[in-house]
Amino acid sequence: MGGKTQFTGWLDHGWGLQVNTANQLLKLIGHIALLKQDRTYAWRGQSDASHDFSSSLYRRLAKQHSVVTEDIVRDEELRILKEARRWGLGRDLGPSATDLHLLAVLQHHGVPTRLIDVTSNPMTALWFAIEEPSADLHLAAQRTPGVLFAVDVTPTDWYATFQHAEGQTFEHSVSPLGASYKQALEKSESKGHFFRAYPALPDERMKAQEGYFLGSHVPGRHKAPGVMGMNPIGARPGAEKLEKLVKASEGPGRPPTLPFCAIVIPPRVKDRLRDPLRRTYNRRRRVLFPDVEGFREAFDRDQLD
Repeated sequence: MGGKTQFTGWLDHGWGLQVNTANQLLKLIGHIALLKQDRTYAWRGQSDASHDFSSSLYRRLAKQHSVVTEDIVRDEELRILKEARRWGLGRDLGPSATDLHLLAVLQHHGVPTRLIDVTSNPMTALWFAIEEPSADLHLAAQRTPGVLFAVDVTPTDWYATFQHAEGQTFEHSVSPLGASYKQALEKSESKGHFFRAYPALPDERMKAQEGYFLGSHVPGRHKAPGVMGMNPIGARPGAEKLEKLVKASEGPGRPPTLPFCAIVIPPRVKDRLRDPLRRTYNRRRRVLFPDVEGFREAFDRDQLD
């Protein structure tokens, strides 16, 4: 495991490793969960390991600017919120349609935001990492390595996407829709930490996927190559310690903490895991996308089983 490959940089900087078998991957997920008893991890899966770990808004702005700063992200974010409200979105929710709640809804429907979708269930994230492409995609696209991310969220602040009057400040009376989110960004900047955002009104898809969001004030310097728009909270584990983590669940040499880890999944391992995920863990499209849009996507892909 490990070493340079032609398809990703996750293995080059001590923040990631590659698994060679399905058994290795499943054991590694357990080893991460049991590394320390008091840690909480968020999980995210991406079917193409050549993509970085970043928000949809950050990626969009990176195509337009040589350097993406907090000011650039914030200006675009405020513009999107203004246009969404001018369109009439959130009008039916009244004071519940806070900036954070509206951004979560927009993110959920594919509008670019700084929020990153994650889940508390590693098997759900793994499904996204090994997701079977639609039948009409080119064969080469089907042989793309995937990546499973584990992110330690233990020390982070968390926010519901909207809250009722208790605990609110004078700033909330001045800007009732934007104050909580603005304070979350300010706190993120002062601490140098990202934050968690939980949907206060999760729809059936969010419930099924056990999903929530990560957000962050854009740091002035990124410390983990490939992680853009936020920084892991803690030191780089290094390739040697990651190798020892996958080989044994106990004993010396393992990283004492694991702020962030990218697990690269070769195509042959993706193939091996799809059926067990469907049959044993019940991670399948109809379960994870139990809404009309999910049915439409499955129907278009001819993946209704």
